[in-house]
Amino acid sequence: MSNAVVINLREVREVDARVFLTGPLGRIRLPEMQPGQRETLIAENQEHTLFIVRGNGSAVTGSVTVPLRAGVAVTLPLGSHVTVEAGDEGLEVFIASLATPQTKGAPE
Repeated sequence: MSNAVVINLREVREVDARVFLTGPLGRIRLPEMQPGQRETLIAENQEHTLFIVRGNGSAVTGSVTVPLRAGVAVTLPLGSHVTVEAGDEGLEVFIASLATPQTKGAPE
């Protein structure tokens, strides 16, 4: 008998992968952003990887703006942040958040 689990992210939109997997993968989300909607992601104690599933928009960090469209991926290393804004088509984004190991003696 298998312990496999199939989850339709388009139905639930968010899953805590730690319930099913070991390792650094934590929260998995598939938000559907409406035109003009913004979300800021901060990579503090975790890193984020975004994959654009459909739509268009932009990712802004500091003075850098990256155009977003289906097939584009953005990775936020520890200590960084990005604001994602959906364009006129809206935006569907697959977001995987990964826990980062704390260095011994480093502040949490």
